[in-house]
Amino acid sequence: RPSPRPSPRPTPRPTPGPGVRPTPRPTPRPTNTPCSVCGDGKEVTNPDAIFAFPGQDAILCGELEEDGSDGQLTESQCDILPELISELCGCEDIGQSPAPTTPAPTSTPCNVCGNDEKVSNPDAIFAFPSQPEKTCGELEEDGENGLITEDQCAFLPDLIDDLCACVVVGEPCSVCGEGKSVNNPDGIFAFPSQPEITCGQLEENGDNGLVAPDQCEILPLLISNLCDCRDDFPTESPSTGPTSPFCEVCGPGQVVTDPDAIFAFPSQPEETCGDLEQRGKDGGIPSSQCDILPVLIDDLCECEPGSPRPTPGGSPTPRPTPR
Repeated sequence: RPSPRPSPRPTPRPTPGPGVRPTPRPTPRPTNTPCSVCGDGKEVTNPDAIFAFPGQDAILCGELEEDGSDGQLTESQCDILPELISELCGCEDIGQSPAPTTPAPTSTPCNVCGNDEKVSNPDAIFAFPSQPEKTCGELEEDGENGLITEDQCAFLPDLIDDLCACVVVGEPCSVCGEGKSVNNPDGIFAFPSQPEITCGQLEENGDNGLVAPDQCEILPLLISNLCDCRDDFPTESPSTGPTSPFCEVCGPGQVVTDPDAIFAFPSQPEETCGDLEQRGKDGGIPSSQCDILPVLIDDLCECEPGSPRPTPGGSPTPRPTPR
């Protein structure tokens, strides 16, 4: 009779070790003076709203308010937060009913562009995370009406300078040139690295001294066709002769050696270098535009030292001898 196999001895289960509790996260010590993220005398009424700032982790409005109270925010952060979170976090006066729809002036008038500058592109849209969009014109108006605090006004110029095209107020100028005005106010003028602007707004900026003198000198060349610049008071019998002095488009003593090259400038029709040179000789280029052309066309038109070529069809008409 076969011997029975011995029963295998059961393997004991490992005894579980004592439970390991996670080490609680230490509460950071306050390093700054406690502050109200909504501004003095105000509190968050929408603590579950989420505030997100570029490059930063999203945070609840309630947690943000706690961080301020615990001294976890720097003074500079506290200064700008009221403007950024006011509507999102429902900031209201402590123990008061919601503020009226039309805010009352709370501060002295503020120049949102800073110094003596003014907004020259009022239709541009200023958008900041978690805040309603506003045009630059509306923002400037809020500042003038005392609806922007001193702290908020201090950082606005750096944020809106390029967008709102802040410029120093100077002397009025005609962007079409003296004696001319825009006849296509809805035309859109776009220049590299600059916000788009309508011809009408550009003309208004010139009238209000918001266009720098050096810019005003070159604008007629850039916008003449686009903005349909015309004489304010055309004469009954317009002269067919030259309207400007003789212009050497390559500069004094320089001539075009590649007349077939095409000169193209933003918002302007294309023109060959030869036609451009001829227009200069015919007095069709104002002196203010003639001054900047050499820099623009030197390489393209292959400007080189030489004498101006004769006008096709014969010798140029000699200038009359003054009496």
